[in-house]
Amino acid sequence: MVNVLALNCEEHEGLLRALTAELPVQLALARFDLPWEEIAARRRGLKTGRAVPIPAELAQALAKAEVVFGFSLPTDATALAPRLRWVETPATGFDQLRFTGVLENPSIAVTTVGGLFAPEVAEHAFALLLGLSRRLPFFVEAQRNCRWLPGPVTELRGRTLAIVGLGNIGTAVARLARAFGMVVVATRPRRQTPPPGLVDRLYDRSELREMLSVADVVVVSVTGAEANRGLIGARELQCMKRSAFLINVSRGFVLEEDALIAALRDGLIAGAGLDVFVEEPLPASSPLWSLPNVLLTPHVAITLASRLPRCIEHFAENLARYCRGEALRDLVEPSARPNSLSEAREAGRITG
Repeated sequence: MVNVLALNCEEHEGLLRALTAELPVQLALARFDLPWEEIAARRRGLKTGRAVPIPAELAQALAKAEVVFGFSLPTDATALAPRLRWVETPATGFDQLRFTGVLENPSIAVTTVGGLFAPEVAEHAFALLLGLSRRLPFFVEAQRNCRWLPGPVTELRGRTLAIVGLGNIGTAVARLARAFGMVVVATRPRRQTPPPGLVDRLYDRSELREMLSVADVVVVSVTGAEANRGLIGARELQCMKRSAFLINVSRGFVLEEDALIAALRDGLIAGAGLDVFVEEPLPASSPLWSLPNVLLTPHVAITLASRLPRCIEHFAENLARYCRGEALRDLVEPSARPNSLSEAREAGRITG
């Protein structure tokens, strides 16, 4: 019998129990609300040292758990969970599991919901792109002031879109770009070969700057692996066309934010569409709020009413695989986890 702990799933307990009813599992539910400040710090790779109370029922459930389904866990949670062998987080990334002890422990498997929401994230990337290319913020402001201000806009057909991170999200972005008649180039994926005809050219990871130099639009969709921190910095931005747009639906720390702000102010690139930031919520003092060539949203690419039920369905399918001894879907590769970060940095690996 596999002891399974599901966190913060009370509203969907019926669905979870129905989907796991025929599996040899003992299901327990508990609540753990990690403060937003702690989540934001973990995403930035910072350990706050702030004590977050652990309810007694959670500690008892962790002590028995072999499997945990939940967005995050208490700091150093593995000390409370000696039997833990697998954690699935209902997110596309895993940086919220930093400092729990899970990522550093090679005997604990980690899975995400992977490409479950790739189409939705790709839609959001294109919403940001269309907002910039069609100058929607400018026209919305003109509308508020009852001003008729015709002006040029940028068409996407025939333009080159470069994807940094051709994983599930990047592939979904490429499909939309094809529908808009764009030329698609991308960094070469490590794990899978893109469908025939989807990408016009693949660039090796060492050719990132060359790829950026030919792009009219750059979409960043790499994973939240630590190796990708600061992947797009001042040198990379200087390689881009002055007419190019940059879209980030990955993680805020993938871009060097100060370098991006400088590039936007100096006109090194035409604009940026951002859904993720180094610090979240974005501080009121950030220049990104007021730059006229920035369109930003508060990390809402997959803020969907159906999100958790779909994640539960994904977990239940994976749990059935676990019980049968089969390979888990959307497993985080060991090379993306902290025990291999030094090698990843030295190799300049682009994960995605």
